[in-house]
Amino acid sequence: MAIVLFTLVVALPAKRMAEPLAPALPAGLGELDLQGYDWEQQPGVRLNGEWKLYRHRLLTPEELRGLSAPEGQSEFVKLPARWDSPGRMTGALPGSGAATYHLSVKLDASSRTFALQIPYIRTAYKIWVNGELRAEAASKAGSGQSSPSPDRAPHLLLFTPSDGHLDIVLQLSGFHRWSGGLLNTPYLGWAEKVDAEVKGSLSVDMIAVGGMLVLGVHYIAQFLLRRKETESLYFGMFCLLLAIRSSFVGDGILYDWDLGLSGQASRRIENICLFLSAPAIGLFVRLLYPQEVPGLLARSIVGLGVGSSILTVLLPPPWIPYVVVLFVGAASLLGACLLGALGLALWRKREGAMFVMVGAVACLGAMLGDEWIGNELAYPGQLSGPGLLLGTLFASFILSVRSARAVASVETLSRQMRELNAGLEQKIRDRTAELERINHSLELVNEDLARMETSRRHLLSNISHDLGTPMTLIQGYVEALMDGVVKPEQQQKYLKLIHNRILGLSRLIKDLFQLSKLEARQMEFDIQTVRTEELVSYFDERYELELAGAGLRFETTSYTLQPGDALPSLVRIDINRIDQVLTNIIYNAVKHTPAGGQIQLQFSVDEHSLVVQVQDNGAGIAPEDLPYIFDRFYKKDKSRNTSGGGSGLGLAIAKEIVDFHGGRIWAHSRLGQGACIAFMLPLIK
Repeated sequence: MAIVLFTLVVALPAKRMAEPLAPALPAGLGELDLQGYDWEQQPGVRLNGEWKLYRHRLLTPEELRGLSAPEGQSEFVKLPARWDSPGRMTGALPGSGAATYHLSVKLDASSRTFALQIPYIRTAYKIWVNGELRAEAASKAGSGQSSPSPDRAPHLLLFTPSDGHLDIVLQLSGFHRWSGGLLNTPYLGWAEKVDAEVKGSLSVDMIAVGGMLVLGVHYIAQFLLRRKETESLYFGMFCLLLAIRSSFVGDGILYDWDLGLSGQASRRIENICLFLSAPAIGLFVRLLYPQEVPGLLARSIVGLGVGSSILTVLLPPPWIPYVVVLFVGAASLLGACLLGALGLALWRKREGAMFVMVGAVACLGAMLGDEWIGNELAYPGQLSGPGLLLGTLFASFILSVRSARAVASVETLSRQMRELNAGLEQKIRDRTAELERINHSLELVNEDLARMETSRRHLLSNISHDLGTPMTLIQGYVEALMDGVVKPEQQQKYLKLIHNRILGLSRLIKDLFQLSKLEARQMEFDIQTVRTEELVSYFDERYELELAGAGLRFETTSYTLQPGDALPSLVRIDINRIDQVLTNIIYNAVKHTPAGGQIQLQFSVDEHSLVVQVQDNGAGIAPEDLPYIFDRFYKKDKSRNTSGGGSGLGLAIAKEIVDFHGGRIWAHSRLGQGACIAFMLPLIK
């Protein structure tokens, strides 16, 4: 129903705009009187009405004039009509055959040039104007089935009615179609007006064909540029097929060009384009709305189009119209199903469904309407290209929307890329700085892990090595006591030796764990900001009494190497750990300074650091021992004996504490002149 409504409301008015308007002046009894007709103010005239008809006979004007009683051998038929049209002519002719039409027209004598436009006639024909053969659609209009097929070329015949008479004789021979006759009558008028009207009608067809051709090329090119858009390929093929078909329909524009195509060849091309356009539009709609268009429907449309095309190529010409009729019937049914699927897509509010629906109705209505009329299933007139162009334009809207959205997306991405590139350098710098920070953190973690692993190895090595000798001695003393080897009066002595060894082991173990924690940076520090003056004052009298009890003299001095107006010097330290450093250094000096000797504690402050020095006047350190005094368990005598109360870890512990504060420790000495051990702590800004 939608197709029929479109055909009546849209397509036919579009075609009528392109055709000349002819007044209703029907002929009667084979004659038409146009004397007194105002050709200047009025359009041309369609030669409709009653023509003389001679059945099964192909007569020339001479043969008509030679008939003794032509009226008795002729009858009258109203044109336009087909031979087998019931109710239009008595005893209708069969669908194919031969006949002669004759019409006499009375005109005012004139010197103006008139034109008789011969429309598209679907059978082979010859036409005489005033006894002169003026046009034929085949080399010979035969009288049997061997007669040639029509070449379908329209003609514009010029003449001058100097005697005011126009005599038209038309022979038709149709043995290649299932029905024949004159479905459109000649058009008469002034030559210039008829020519203008014919060109106007042709221009409308050319616009429609050109529009569909441009659409087809555009969307096929779009597919070639982007192979994923398969729907563009199918729609482009659909438009190209419609453009080619419209060039052959009716008074097709290709008939003005001498392409050397026979009538049957052009008819086959027209039908194949029609048949193949169905699969193209079916697959196009299937790709657009796969959830609404069933696969079975799409396959049925493809099968119908391809099968009909194959039959058109293989079957002889008389059978081709039956293929067209079958195709039109099946396509009408499948087209209704396709429109139902589009209606479902429209109800589901799919993108562009409204435009595809309108375009499909327009295209299906125009194509099927053309075939209904072209195969004499309906009347009057033929649908033209404007309906098809309108339909393809509506259907192409969804592809245009998709392309516009794709372009908008590309523009958005381009703008975002420009913005990203604009800030890319800064982002790279930020990311680089972040990576550097992460890398530095990883380096610190790796250093911590390495220190912990080194500390672990050292701890295990030291425990196995440095605890072995004292434990062996203790074991020997205990076994001697248990075996009764030791005399009773010496037992107390052995117990004291064992007690001293155990105390030494306790100190050693304590120092080992402390050193391991320092090396692994797991020792807790109470860091505070302290003025250097307060630090000097704290240690000024810290060791004086203890050293005096050891028979040694103790002296503290301080020096400032800063300008007088400089700000107070500050250090960030754990004062208890620094006290431990000084205690280890000073007691190490006490062990190597004889009674009556002197130990000096010296503080010096410059612009960058605080330097603390412990100087003694003892035996000093040999040059070969000086580089190793801060190594763990290093002793001058190279022994690992702890009987003297020292573990050999004091200076190593002092070095780790100073390193944690960001400082450094060193020593210098001359053998026999004492030794100086110093460390530096950085000031804070």
